[in-house]
Amino acid sequence: MNFKSFCDQIVSVVSELYPECKVKLCDVNKNNGVTYNCLDVARPGDKISEVIYLEPLYEAFLDGTSFMEIIEKIKKARLESRNVFFDLDYFMDYDKVREKIMYKLINYEKNKKLLSEVPHRKFKDLAIVYYCLVASKASEGVVLIKNVHTLAWNITEEDLYDAACANAIIKNDHDLFPLMDVINDRLGLGKGKSLSGGEMSEDDPLSCLKILTNKDRTYGAAVMLNPGLLCALSRKYNKNFYIIPSSVHEVILVLDDGSFDQIKADRLYEMVSFVNMTEVETEDVLSDNIYYYDRAEDELLDYNEIASKTGLSQKNMDIKGVI
Repeated sequence: MNFKSFCDQIVSVVSELYPECKVKLCDVNKNNGVTYNCLDVARPGDKISEVIYLEPLYEAFLDGTSFMEIIEKIKKARLESRNVFFDLDYFMDYDKVREKIMYKLINYEKNKKLLSEVPHRKFKDLAIVYYCLVASKASEGVVLIKNVHTLAWNITEEDLYDAACANAIIKNDHDLFPLMDVINDRLGLGKGKSLSGGEMSEDDPLSCLKILTNKDRTYGAAVMLNPGLLCALSRKYNKNFYIIPSSVHEVILVLDDGSFDQIKADRLYEMVSFVNMTEVETEDVLSDNIYYYDRAEDELLDYNEIASKTGLSQKNMDIKGVI
């Protein structure tokens, strides 16, 4: 059974099981143009419908799970969803929502269709978009803020940005830790250890790599927008640093002893492009660019801005392209 036939059969069976519901297929658009095929089940009187992703179910079917077992998984998912209730009336009151507004970063060029539907502002080669944290007794979730919401609230993108910045300061929700801690955890070594198993020293090349994210590890790359954070980190280490956008969920700081190094920047740029192509899920890719924070100027620059400021040759800029 191919995927289309599988989806059609799912709709047919679920419609028979729940005749009181409106059952249909729908597309859910995610970051970077990624689209998922979903089952949309709307109960009478509900303001929001249940959405069940079909690709994982089809993969289970191909791996040997019977069709009726797939239906049982859908029935279980529907039962679990009934324990989740989000107060949409609360969401329509901006005075209540304002303290829950956060920002995240996405790639500008890869999300132009989405950006036409949401309030945003350009940041380097990225875009700042906004979401609202919502919660029920059973779970937490996020709602992407769209243009229709700002119209209903009678506010501007500037209002959203100010609210998100204020909330970022109040939450102080950033987390910074050595990249080696992640590597050691996967290798079964303790924190603060080098790859040889001994104690990590400041002379170890990997000691200059730090992961910067938020405490939830979700949309954590946006913490580099937090007012004053990059300045505070540069004072803490008394260093400038490169910023590698490893995903929408975190960035990697590369502490730098001196001024901008073109050779080092080129190597980092090439590494980011390769990792994005081979290791990072398409939906999680943030950018192929790299950034550099100069503590003396309190300034964050992307590669092309650095090229322009330092007078790198047009040939080098052509290699990197215009972001």
